Amino acid sequence: MTSKILIVDDEPDFEELIKQKFKRKIQTGEYQFDFARNGVVALEKIIDNQSHYTLVFTDINMPEMDGLSLLGKINELDPPFKTIVVSAYSDMEKIRTAMNKGAFDFLTKPVDFIDFEITLKKSISEYQKITEGILAKEDLLFAQIAKDRAEQSEKFKQQFLSNMSHEIRTPLNAIKGMTLMLLKEKLEENQQKNLEIIRKSTDNLIVIINDILDLSKIQAGKLELEKIDFSIQETIQNVYELLKFKADEKHLDFLIVFSDNLPEAVIGDPVRLGQILMNLAGNSLKFTEAGSVTVAANVLLKEADSATIEFSISDTGIGMTPEQLEKIFESFSQASNETHRKFGGTGLGLTISKSLVELMNGNLCVKSVYGQGTTFYFSVEFIIGDKTKIETHLNSNIEVPVIKNISILLFEDNLFNQIAAEQILKSSIEGLNLEIADNGLIGFEKLQQKDYDIVLMDIQMPELDGYQATQKIRSELEGSRKNIPIIAMTANAIKEETMNCIAVGMDDFITKPFEPNNLLIKIHKLLNKKRE
Repeated sequence: MTSKILIVDDEPDFEELIKQKFKRKIQTGEYQFDFARNGVVALEKIIDNQSHYTLVFTDINMPEMDGLSLLGKINELDPPFKTIVVSAYSDMEKIRTAMNKGAFDFLTKPVDFIDFEITLKKSISEYQKITEGILAKEDLLFAQIAKDRAEQSEKFKQQFLSNMSHEIRTPLNAIKGMTLMLLKEKLEENQQKNLEIIRKSTDNLIVIINDILDLSKIQAGKLELEKIDFSIQETIQNVYELLKFKADEKHLDFLIVFSDNLPEAVIGDPVRLGQILMNLAGNSLKFTEAGSVTVAANVLLKEADSATIEFSISDTGIGMTPEQLEKIFESFSQASNETHRKFGGTGLGLTISKSLVELMNGNLCVKSVYGQGTTFYFSVEFIIGDKTKIETHLNSNIEVPVIKNISILLFEDNLFNQIAAEQILKSSIEGLNLEIADNGLIGFEKLQQKDYDIVLMDIQMPELDGYQATQKIRSELEGSRKNIPIIAMTANAIKEETMNCIAVGMDDFITKPFEPNNLLIKIHKLLNKKRE
């Protein structure tokens, strides 16, 4: 890198001496010298946007503007240039003044060019260190700005997703609730069919919303896996039961296969494992017109405290070409436009499944033959669990409790959701006394005046939101009213909101649109806890 040096001296011979002494280094480009005969000309050169000097050598005694005045002007610049003053030995007082004003070094006349070059090299080295420091500081500043922007962008993204989730789920809750109520009535065949289409379309929308939220959490690094004892057999059996009707509709053989030595319990996240298998098996059923779909779990390696399990989902479906396989895991991607038109879907399921498998320290792989079928497979190492700690989650084992003669206070500001919730609850709970509060403040006032068995609490409401209303109930009411069970009914499915519900004093939560049976189970559980 060329060092550009400004020499300020009113003696013409000094310019010629410099050019002669450093001729070779000027030719090689190591040094580039520029010259000015006084401080005024030098200052013009320095502040010229086209000039950037590594160093300034200036004589002290010059006409028009002397070296001390030039030094003062240079020090006003940002950043100031490193300046070396040159004067006769008899001018030591001026040299001392220059050093006090911020000169980097000095030389005395007549100039010894060995000293000149030593001072030159020392000053250039110092300049480079300072420049590197400035650049590093700038890089750090830019990195911090980029980090702040990224964090702000992520914050806006999460807020947008939170708002989007709420705004979509709120009307979906009313649509699903009223559809379920209508399906209980005696209907003509075409009416029943139309309502089933509405119900399935609503469920599909919920799946899409959940996929987008999951992908966002994965990309933000905010999705954490649970570590609990569970049964792999039960998780796969649950997937089988949930998807079997799809296989029956298409007259497909839907099979599950386990290794004989599969552990009875392992430690991990059964919900996310089930989500992966649901995505993969659901895709296989979607893309298979005849034949079979098989979900298998085989033990690759089993030790005293751990087991490596390979999961595979094989089908006899349409298969994929090598070109389609290359982009199959891309977000919002389908194997082809024709596939998307025929089978639909967002293309997020495989992306999310691959990310979840990687969070489990595995790798989702695929092999396929076009026109013959596809197999997705991945292996995960699990710690062996304790089967006595397993809580069963099979749908077939869930019994809907019978609840009678209770009073519920519903905090809900959306009229359509009020109507849907009222009809669902009154059709499910015999002898129900239901009262509705349009906002948090009205609900709190009702609780001050009357006893209820349970509160169903919407989160986003005018006057007082669900958090504020809960805090007010827990801090200002007395006796049994203060400790009334509260279930949050939130249209926001992100983990932070559900954690906030518990943190402010709510006992449980359910996400809109809710399944009536799930709500009844939660109500029954809290009522029993209250009695105990």
